[in-house]
Amino acid sequence: MFVNLPKLKKLAALTSFALLMSLVSILPLDAAAKSSAKSRSRASAAKRGKVKAKARPGRGRVAKVSKSRGVRASSLRKGNRSRGRGMYARGRGRRGRWQRHVASAHTTGVHNFLTKSWTEAQAPERRTTPSLVAEPTGNPSDTPGVEFARPPAVTGAAAANDGTTVRQSNPSFPEVPPLNPLVAAYAESLALRGFSAENQGFIVATMKGEILGEHNADRLFNPASVTKVATSLTAISRLGPDFRFRTTLYTDGAVDPSTGILHGSLYVIGSGDPAFFYENALMVVDKLNKGGIREVDGNLVVLGRFYYNFSASSEASAKSLRATLSPETWSAAVKNAYPRFLSMRAAEERNAGSAGQAGARAASLSSTSTGLPSLKVNGKTINEPGVNTASLKLVAVHTSLPLVRVLKGLNDFSNNWMATDIGNLVGGPDAVTRFLKAEVGFKEDEVSFATSSGLGANQISPRGTVVMLRKLIGYLETKNLGLEDILPIAGVDGGTLERRFTEAYRGSIVAKTGTLSGVSALAGVAYTRFRGPLLFVIFNRGGSVSSFRAAQDETIKKLVTLFGGPAPLRYSPTGGPRVTDPGIQQSSARK
Repeated sequence: MFVNLPKLKKLAALTSFALLMSLVSILPLDAAAKSSAKSRSRASAAKRGKVKAKARPGRGRVAKVSKSRGVRASSLRKGNRSRGRGMYARGRGRRGRWQRHVASAHTTGVHNFLTKSWTEAQAPERRTTPSLVAEPTGNPSDTPGVEFARPPAVTGAAAANDGTTVRQSNPSFPEVPPLNPLVAAYAESLALRGFSAENQGFIVATMKGEILGEHNADRLFNPASVTKVATSLTAISRLGPDFRFRTTLYTDGAVDPSTGILHGSLYVIGSGDPAFFYENALMVVDKLNKGGIREVDGNLVVLGRFYYNFSASSEASAKSLRATLSPETWSAAVKNAYPRFLSMRAAEERNAGSAGQAGARAASLSSTSTGLPSLKVNGKTINEPGVNTASLKLVAVHTSLPLVRVLKGLNDFSNNWMATDIGNLVGGPDAVTRFLKAEVGFKEDEVSFATSSGLGANQISPRGTVVMLRKLIGYLETKNLGLEDILPIAGVDGGTLERRFTEAYRGSIVAKTGTLSGVSALAGVAYTRFRGPLLFVIFNRGGSVSSFRAAQDETIKKLVTLFGGPAPLRYSPTGGPRVTDPGIQQSSARK
């Protein structure tokens, strides 16, 4: 058979070229199919929450992303919990950072305030509360930042003096404007931020009871932390402004003066003091040292409602107290607290000396020679409620700041933990509700509190809140106190109103804030030049909290400007040592 080699070579070349082109056309399609399949697989796995996070550099294990809230596994480690920082899950993004900021502000801030109060508010010769005398300002037209047209004048009975009982700087005022401008200003402030006034509440009234403006004033709203006003009113009415929590120390043994050893156990019994911190524990140890006790050969028994550094756990509080007793076991937080303890002790001794207790100065000199407060306990730490306390002998007593000062710190920083504790002291939220019905005159369906702090489902109307504020102001007046003695002054006090109503309005608003998810509230008193103090309540729901706050501030500024401008109170916040340590256990407070 004859074979034509040239033709065969051409045929082979053509066949090879055809096969090559076939492979080239097939491979991209196959790769695309595989890539699409992988994408679908990853999307499906992500929906099922099975995607694994990349391993951290230098670590041989892979961490899984939480399926629920994206909480980092590192926030649940034992180290964070032991330092008291695990109460806020450290979520990703801005919300996690906001939560940590809120926790720090509500605990460290109130700790700052109360330790400062020890250095200034204890002196009997000084009044613990500021003056309520209003300070006249300039021409109302000089007030910057607000544009509000004055309505036509009203004559006759509407222009009569309302007989306000709270102090006002200028009893004579121009003719009263009609009600509509206040409601219109409120609705306008909401509308500018995209909100309808339909589901919002608003009221402005004089101390005498004259209503200057209202909108949905009888509708029930969730007041959030404005609930703390009800808790404060109940507590101070039941217990009095000068009530003090007592932490009492007993023993079942005896002290050997020659050695300073207490032969027996030391019993610490709390009464629910919500403001017992490192500094207070050092004051207790110092007091025992002055009494000749430097060692306990028995147990440390912690009983009753003893809370330490915002912890509601009796076991954790007892262990933390034990660690504070001796400098050998001091944490960094206790070391930071030591200078504040020295300031508090010096103030207490000065006050005792000015009260005529001659031995206080001698005790002060002896305390400086004993060195650091120190108490060695050789036995166990026990906090079982069934411990027999019969036939115990009193060793020492530590008393808290007056209740009015504790309430001031609680409300300035809107601390939920403290509000819950004080609410429980008077019987809980049910007792607060019963008090408002029995003592203030609320009807059965006009108020309902599920918590003492404002968390959860609470209900009250704007008009009911005005009545409650008026009752609180009236009670405080009988004790020579003002609303600013237990609520924050905007632009002056640290806390929830520190950066609101500043500049020209600084010191002219005394109010309580309230914040929950989609809920914002502001209730208090605005001090004006022409109408004196005006009660106001604003309840917002169903929108952005920051936008609601901006509308609230704008509305109150318009209100103040309409009645002649602000008349700020004369007030200076207390000075003293500051808390900088962030390791204090954080409460789940939201203002």
